[in-house]
Amino acid sequence: MSHFFSTSNDGLASPPPGQVEGTLLVDSSDANQIQAAFQANQRLREQIARQTQLMHLLTHQLATPLTSLNGSVQLLAETELDATQRQEFLSVIQHQIKRLQDLLTDLMALRDLETGTLETQATGFSVLDLVHEVVASFVPYPITYEFTADLPQVWGDRWQVSQVLVNLLSNAIKYSPNGSSIEVGATLIQPGWLEVWVKDHGLGIPVADQARLFERFYRVKHHDRQSIEGTGLGLSLCKLLVENQGGEIRFESTHGQGSCFYFTLPVAPA
Repeated sequence: MSHFFSTSNDGLASPPPGQVEGTLLVDSSDANQIQAAFQANQRLREQIARQTQLMHLLTHQLATPLTSLNGSVQLLAETELDATQRQEFLSVIQHQIKRLQDLLTDLMALRDLETGTLETQATGFSVLDLVHEVVASFVPYPITYEFTADLPQVWGDRWQVSQVLVNLLSNAIKYSPNGSSIEVGATLIQPGWLEVWVKDHGLGIPVADQARLFERFYRVKHHDRQSIEGTGLGLSLCKLLVENQGGEIRFESTHGQGSCFYFTLPVAPA
């Protein structure tokens, strides 16, 4: 609709009704479109920033094992090496290949979880039976049990829950350089929910690092664990897997005294 300006006595045009002199009116629909475009631009910038950070961290994670592999392969080509030396370099190669395989497995699981392509097959199962199976793969490390009697079955994907236990137990062992015992337990915390925990008496987590512990690729940088390897993906994967069952994960930790990780699972329907 066209606006016709009226002319005052001084010959100056008056602004259209509703418009303050010296300002430009914007239709409300136009303003909404501008706001939506601005928010979309912000989301895109944040996504690019996350992807850039992910690529930077991934490059860092790949650099160490690839450098070690390259050096070991070159040394294996030396003709004067004896059988013992060759076996040492082969062990290094096997170890670094395992690191790369673990990294790839975690990345693929994270991708499948976030894109919704990881198939979840929920069923009722016994947490105690599953813990016994998982702990058997960590023999002979000292792991003790603390389960309340007559625990009901839980409802979830058995394989996914097993991966949570594997990651938490692996971390507990890794960060217990003194070889102290690890405890695994479960109890009914309220009607319909079971809580499982993994407790160690190892290095513990500094307070300054606790808020970021479930961030992918985040690793605590402290002199008491400089020689301990890891991808920084295990706990972020645990969080996604637990939430995929409808549960929650949390932890308590004191630096120098150990940590306890808890996660909840829904009880199976009667």
